[in-house]
Amino acid sequence: MMIEKVLVVEDDPLMRAFVVEVLKRRRSDVVCAGTGKEAVALLQKETFDLVISDIRLPDLSGIEVLRSSKKIHPQTLVILITAYASVETAIEAMRLGAFNYLIKPFPSETLETVIEKAEEHRALVQENELLRHEVSLKNSMERRQMISESPIMKQIMENVGKIAKSNASVFISGESGTGKEVIASAIHYGSHRSTKSFIRVNCAAIPHSLLESEFFGHEKGSFTGAINKRLGRFELADQGTLLLDEISEIPLEIQPKLLRAIQEQEFERVGGSKLIKVDTRLISTSNRNMKDTIEKKQFREDLYYRLNVVPIHLPPLRDRREDILPLAEFFLEKICLENHKPRKRLSEGARKRLLDYPWPGNIRELANVIERSVVMNIDNLIEPGDLLIDISCPVPVASMPSMQIGMTLSEIEKNHIITTLSSTKNNKTKAAAVLGISIRTLRNKLKEYGPV
Repeated sequence: MMIEKVLVVEDDPLMRAFVVEVLKRRRSDVVCAGTGKEAVALLQKETFDLVISDIRLPDLSGIEVLRSSKKIHPQTLVILITAYASVETAIEAMRLGAFNYLIKPFPSETLETVIEKAEEHRALVQENELLRHEVSLKNSMERRQMISESPIMKQIMENVGKIAKSNASVFISGESGTGKEVIASAIHYGSHRSTKSFIRVNCAAIPHSLLESEFFGHEKGSFTGAINKRLGRFELADQGTLLLDEISEIPLEIQPKLLRAIQEQEFERVGGSKLIKVDTRLISTSNRNMKDTIEKKQFREDLYYRLNVVPIHLPPLRDRREDILPLAEFFLEKICLENHKPRKRLSEGARKRLLDYPWPGNIRELANVIERSVVMNIDNLIEPGDLLIDISCPVPVASMPSMQIGMTLSEIEKNHIITTLSSTKNNKTKAAAVLGISIRTLRNKLKEYGPV
């Protein structure tokens, strides 16, 4: 990480010019001070990446400059230089936190090497800070609580705390992007299984032909390409938690074996005959209306009730508007840090724009909007125009003028999907993203509707 701003504290004009020349070659911004008091005054007004100070100064010593620098700006690195070296002084300097200690005279190459090491040190420190912050953010989201200010989400989080202490299967429903996986994580990490594996499987992303092997594993030679034995997700999650994301995408032919594995907590690997016993907690999620899916014979009712011991329904972001700004602030801090950008703020206009938008893509869409604004904005204040919200997105179903009293949920869903597809000029990928569903789910829906 480049040393951009340096304070040089030196009363000898020749040495000062020598140090400044080396720094200028490295394109650093240099500020000079001839006395210790002048240096301390500058440190109180400005922030520097590096301080290079002579130990002998007309008033305060370089050691006092070092003390003041560490007190005012602990992250600023300090290099001390002297013509009168002593072991005691060097030890004192390093004990007080000096980054390095140079003895005059020294060639420019020596100073350049020390500055390069200072840059490497700053990069390492920032990387460690980023890692610690990311772990902290992950813990706050996954292991402690979901960011929530709305009464409905506070109640859900209170219930999550109770649910986590049991072994009951949990079914989390809600639109895509509402935070179903975060809630699942909170349940796992709040349970007695928190030190064991939390295994996730996206049922919509795995080809149907591979799902059985993905769940239960396979024996060597059980099918073409099975060159080694492989453990399935149920086995990997033994003593822990298995999250079945988008459970409604599981094909009917696999559902009986899944039901048996859940009921008996045992199964055989593909191509095997040995019973594998496990103790795995199940959490399932879906963005579809499962009752409707069951009526259409696309999902087994007995399997659904086995999974749906404890139901949790997550409301869309538009129904919990108190959470919009806290979530936006959270994503803003996280994304600024991850992109090595200074902390940005939302203007009042930007905050109002966030509150006024219906968020058809829920929390995931909000995170994407904030990330785009951080990446594209060059100032520290984010204005409404920086948010790049797609105002052409269809409004939520509840406020669509085509919805009429007496329409079934299936009819409302069909109208909404067709309207969305029309607004994206029949671009199925974009329509699926707007609707918050997988492209496979969209294709299945359109096939179900027939010619429209």
